[in-house]
Amino acid sequence: MPHGILGLGWGEIVSLGTLIVVVLNYFKSSISNTAHESNRKDMEDLKEKLNDFKLNVSELSQLLKQVNRDLAGLTQRVNRHGDEIDAIKLDVAQIKERLGINDENRK
Repeated sequence: MPHGILGLGWGEIVSLGTLIVVVLNYFKSSISNTAHESNRKDMEDLKEKLNDFKLNVSELSQLLKQVNRDLAGLTQRVNRHGDEIDAIKLDVAQIKERLGINDENRK
């Protein structure tokens, strides 16, 4: 009877241990490759979404710059119209003064 464990000889035990190690290494590498592939796909998706986000932020920035330019133009127009209204008010006051019209008498 050979000396070993569970009635197996030392050569058989070493062979069985080697087989178990090979099978475990296969599963480990298979799981590792699957994880790496999944991680690679996730990173590609993330990169694509970040590029889309970058484009959207760039477009938003351009739109905001245009809105600021438009607002600046509108502000200038409002200021110009305000100045024109003030001038018209002065002209009306001068005309009333020449004609002797008093706003207090009309009320």
